[in-house]
Amino acid sequence: MAEVVTRTLTVGLPVNVSSAGTAAGHPAPSPKKTLKAASMLGYDLGDHRSRPLDNAELNAADLVVGFEIAHVATAVIERNTDRGKTWLLPQLVGMLEKVPAGRPWPSDDLVTVARARLAAADGQRSSASPMLGDQIADPIGRPARVHQETARTIEDLCKRMVPLLLLGTRATKGDR
Repeated sequence: MAEVVTRTLTVGLPVNVSSAGTAAGHPAPSPKKTLKAASMLGYDLGDHRSRPLDNAELNAADLVVGFEIAHVATAVIERNTDRGKTWLLPQLVGMLEKVPAGRPWPSDDLVTVARARLAAADGQRSSASPMLGDQIADPIGRPARVHQETARTIEDLCKRMVPLLLLGTRATKGDR
Protein backbone atom coordinates (compact mmCIF):
# COMPACT_ATOMS: atom_id res chain seq x y z
CA MET A 1 0.00 0.00 0.00
CA ALA A 2 2.75 2.47 0.93
CA GLU A 3 4.56 1.76 -2.33
CA VAL A 4 1.49 2.48 -4.45
CA VAL A 5 0.51 5.62 -2.50
CA THR A 6 4.06 7.01 -2.56
CA ARG A 7 4.49 6.17 -6.25
CA THR A 8 1.19 7.94 -7.00
CA LEU A 9 2.27 11.03 -5.04
CA THR A 10 5.67 11.21 -6.76
CA VAL A 11 4.66 10.71 -10.40
CA GLY A 12 6.98 12.82 -12.56
CA LEU A 13 9.52 13.31 -9.76
CA PRO A 14 13.04 11.80 -9.70
CA VAL A 15 11.99 9.13 -7.20
CA ASN A 16 12.12 5.35 -7.44
CA VAL A 17 9.75 3.53 -5.10
CA SER A 18 9.70 -0.19 -4.43
CA SER A 19 8.65 -2.48 -1.64
CA ALA A 20 9.85 -5.76 -0.22
CA GLY A 21 9.05 -7.81 2.82
CA THR A 22 10.98 -9.48 5.58
CA ALA A 23 8.79 -12.59 5.41
CA ALA A 24 8.18 -12.72 1.66
CA GLY A 25 9.36 -16.05 0.32
CA HIS A 26 7.83 -16.02 -3.14
CA PRO A 27 5.82 -13.47 -5.10
CA ALA A 28 2.25 -13.37 -3.83
CA PRO A 29 -0.63 -10.95 -4.42
CA SER A 30 -2.02 -8.72 -1.70
CA PRO A 31 -4.76 -10.27 0.44
CA LYS A 32 -8.32 -9.66 -0.83
CA LYS A 33 -9.19 -7.51 2.22
CA THR A 34 -6.15 -5.31 1.54
CA LEU A 35 -7.02 -5.02 -2.16
CA LYS A 36 -10.53 -3.89 -1.23
CA ALA A 37 -9.31 -1.44 1.43
CA ALA A 38 -6.89 0.13 -1.06
CA SER A 39 -9.57 0.23 -3.74
CA MET A 40 -11.92 2.09 -1.38
CA LEU A 41 -9.25 4.82 -1.22
CA GLY A 42 -8.72 4.85 -4.98
CA TYR A 43 -5.57 2.71 -5.23
CA ASP A 44 -5.15 -0.41 -7.35
CA LEU A 45 -2.92 -3.08 -5.80
CA GLY A 46 -3.97 -5.71 -8.34
CA ASP A 47 -0.52 -5.93 -9.96
CA HIS A 48 1.41 -5.82 -6.67
CA ARG A 49 3.34 -8.94 -5.66
CA SER A 50 5.29 -9.42 -2.46
CA ARG A 51 9.02 -10.05 -2.76
CA PRO A 52 11.89 -10.55 -0.34
CA LEU A 53 14.33 -7.83 0.68
CA ASP A 54 17.31 -7.46 -1.62
CA ASN A 55 20.63 -6.41 -0.02
CA ALA A 56 21.79 -4.46 -3.06
CA GLU A 57 18.57 -2.44 -3.18
CA LEU A 58 18.75 -1.72 0.55
CA ASN A 59 22.32 -0.47 0.31
CA ALA A 60 21.57 1.70 -2.73
CA ALA A 61 18.40 3.22 -1.26
CA ASP A 62 18.32 6.70 0.22
CA LEU A 63 15.42 5.72 2.47
CA VAL A 64 14.23 2.40 3.89
CA VAL A 65 10.85 2.42 5.62
CA GLY A 66 9.31 -0.33 7.71
CA PHE A 67 6.00 -0.72 9.50
CA GLU A 68 7.17 -2.76 12.49
CA ILE A 69 10.31 -2.68 14.64
CA ALA A 70 11.16 -6.15 13.33
CA HIS A 71 11.29 -4.74 9.77
CA VAL A 72 13.76 -2.03 10.77
CA ALA A 73 15.80 -4.48 12.84
CA THR A 74 16.02 -6.88 9.91
CA ALA A 75 17.24 -4.10 7.60
CA VAL A 76 19.73 -2.64 10.08
CA ILE A 77 20.99 -5.69 11.98
CA GLU A 78 20.64 -8.58 9.55
CA ARG A 79 21.13 -6.67 6.29
CA ASN A 80 23.60 -4.06 7.59
CA THR A 81 21.57 -1.10 6.26
CA ASP A 82 22.58 2.35 7.51
CA ARG A 83 20.41 3.19 10.55
CA GLY A 84 20.31 6.85 9.51
CA LYS A 85 18.22 6.01 6.45
CA THR A 86 16.06 3.31 8.06
CA TRP A 87 12.83 4.31 9.76
CA LEU A 88 9.41 3.24 10.91
CA LEU A 89 6.94 5.20 8.76
CA PRO A 90 5.17 6.99 11.67
CA GLN A 91 8.54 7.75 13.29
CA LEU A 92 9.88 9.25 10.04
CA VAL A 93 6.85 11.48 9.54
CA GLY A 94 7.04 12.63 13.17
CA MET A 95 10.73 13.55 12.86
CA LEU A 96 10.25 15.27 9.48
CA GLU A 97 7.47 17.36 11.03
CA LYS A 98 10.03 18.62 13.57
CA VAL A 99 12.50 19.74 10.89
CA PRO A 100 11.94 23.46 10.31
CA ALA A 101 10.24 24.08 6.96
CA GLY A 102 11.87 27.47 6.44
CA ARG A 103 15.38 26.12 6.71
CA PRO A 104 17.60 26.92 3.71
CA TRP A 105 18.44 23.73 1.84
CA PRO A 106 21.67 23.15 -0.12
CA SER A 107 19.95 22.98 -3.50
CA ASP A 108 16.69 23.20 -5.38
CA ASP A 109 17.24 19.60 -6.50
CA LEU A 110 14.52 17.47 -4.88
CA VAL A 111 16.83 14.52 -4.23
CA THR A 112 19.42 16.75 -2.54
CA VAL A 113 16.70 18.42 -0.45
CA ALA A 114 15.27 15.02 0.54
CA ARG A 115 18.70 13.75 1.61
CA ALA A 116 19.32 16.91 3.64
CA ARG A 117 15.90 16.67 5.30
CA LEU A 118 16.49 12.98 6.13
CA ALA A 119 19.85 13.88 7.69
CA ALA A 120 18.19 16.66 9.70
CA ALA A 121 15.44 14.30 10.86
CA ASP A 122 18.02 11.68 11.80
CA GLY A 123 19.93 14.32 13.77
CA GLN A 124 16.80 14.90 15.88
CA ARG A 125 16.14 11.21 16.39
CA SER A 126 17.09 9.84 19.76
CA SER A 127 19.61 7.04 19.89
CA ALA A 128 16.99 5.03 21.74
CA SER A 129 15.01 2.36 19.96
CA PRO A 130 11.78 3.31 18.20
CA MET A 131 8.65 3.27 20.32
CA LEU A 132 6.08 0.50 20.02
CA GLY A 133 3.49 3.16 19.18
CA ASP A 134 5.46 3.99 16.02
CA GLN A 135 4.52 0.63 14.52
CA ILE A 136 1.78 -0.18 12.03
CA ALA A 137 0.52 -3.67 12.78
CA ASP A 138 0.10 -6.12 9.93
CA PRO A 139 -3.64 -6.52 9.27
CA ILE A 140 -3.33 -9.99 7.69
CA GLY A 141 -5.76 -12.39 9.35
CA ARG A 142 -7.76 -9.54 10.87
CA PRO A 143 -11.24 -8.25 9.96
CA ALA A 144 -11.82 -6.06 6.88
CA ARG A 145 -12.28 -2.97 9.06
CA VAL A 146 -8.67 -3.39 10.34
CA HIS A 147 -7.40 -3.55 6.74
CA GLN A 148 -9.36 -0.36 6.03
CA GLU A 149 -7.99 1.43 9.13
CA THR A 150 -4.47 0.34 8.24
CA ALA A 151 -4.88 1.52 4.64
CA ARG A 152 -6.14 4.94 5.82
CA THR A 153 -3.23 5.23 8.25
CA ILE A 154 -0.68 4.38 5.57
CA GLU A 155 -2.26 6.77 3.08
CA ASP A 156 -2.29 9.61 5.63
CA LEU A 157 1.35 9.03 6.61
CA CYS A 158 2.52 8.86 2.98
CA LYS A 159 0.59 12.01 2.10
CA ARG A 160 2.33 13.77 4.98
CA MET A 161 5.77 12.26 4.27
CA VAL A 162 6.14 13.13 0.58
CA PRO A 163 5.81 16.94 0.81
CA LEU A 164 7.81 17.03 4.06
CA LEU A 165 10.60 14.99 2.54
CA LEU A 166 10.78 16.36 -0.98
CA LEU A 167 9.59 19.93 -0.57
CA GLY A 168 10.14 20.73 3.08
CA THR A 169 6.48 21.68 3.46
CA ARG A 170 3.48 20.22 5.21
CA ALA A 171 0.57 18.87 3.20
CA THR A 172 -2.50 21.02 3.42
CA LYS A 173 -5.63 19.45 4.86
CA GLY A 174 -7.10 19.19 1.36
CA ASP A 175 -4.05 17.20 0.21
CA ARG A 176 -4.38 14.63 3.01
